Amino acid sequence: MLHTLISTINTPFKFMKTLLDRLLKHPLKAGFILLAIALSCLAVKTTTSPIFSDKQAASKITFITTTNPILSIPSTEIIYESMKSFYQVPALRKCKKIIVFDGIQPGFENREKDYDQYKKNILELTKTSPYFANTELVFCPSWHHLSGAIKLALEQVDTPFIFVHQHDFLLRKKIKLNELLTSMSQNQNIKYVRLNQGSNVPYRKGEFHHLYDGDVDNVVEGGTLIPLTRNFGWSDNDHFARTDYYRDFVLPRCGFGAMECYLHPLLKESLTKNGPDDGHKPFGTYIYGGLKDGKYIKHLDGRNSKLSEKTD
Repeated sequence: MLHTLISTINTPFKFMKTLLDRLLKHPLKAGFILLAIALSCLAVKTTTSPIFSDKQAASKITFITTTNPILSIPSTEIIYESMKSFYQVPALRKCKKIIVFDGIQPGFENREKDYDQYKKNILELTKTSPYFANTELVFCPSWHHLSGAIKLALEQVDTPFIFVHQHDFLLRKKIKLNELLTSMSQNQNIKYVRLNQGSNVPYRKGEFHHLYDGDVDNVVEGGTLIPLTRNFGWSDNDHFARTDYYRDFVLPRCGFGAMECYLHPLLKESLTKNGPDDGHKPFGTYIYGGLKDGKYIKHLDGRNSKLSEKTD
């Protein structure tokens, strides 16, 4: 009856008048209709979770920063500016943080003294700077490289999500982290969300970024509360991820080195073998923002430069 009414009434006012007239003439039907409406409202209420508050989001994520004896040590200028830039995100401001110090790479033993002082300087920042509040320091006993450092840091993680951050990336603009974590909590298909240095679709076919991330699209099976770009490449650049995804899927596939050296070829192989949908699903990689979005982070390249040498 309602479907017929809606299809034949031209205005909301006429529809409501006609509906009320018919309900008054058929009180039994009216009772069933009102019950159905009430049950529908209840179903919507129980199946739609509210967006996490800042406090809730902060309790669900651990902010992991990797650092090593870069050229600028013992100065903390690069990591300081990096952590400062993420302070604009309320949940990251309040959440547990871990800074993991990798060991000294062979050939850089001459930096040992400066590195020791760098560690002391950061320890002092954890006591005095709001950008380093709630921070635990973890020290690799030897050179573990990126994957090994992350593995060691994960031993101190008890949250369902992590933010994997390298010490020389800056956040350039705000992100909706609460909505992102709510989406990841509701949708198990979203396993990894990268913050992009460039535009999410900055390339022409055949160029590096196209070859790396593939033919990106806005497909998110299971839905999301914010725009995400499905991509077909795996990068170590700053990203949010499920903790169990890292423990059970990422790190077991990594050897000594950067995670992307192992995960990226495996993703491409999976896509070739299984196609874009089935091949992508186990990796669950996305870029934050829609197809026309991007440029969320800036790389200072701490390995080769000092912050004072950088220009915009």
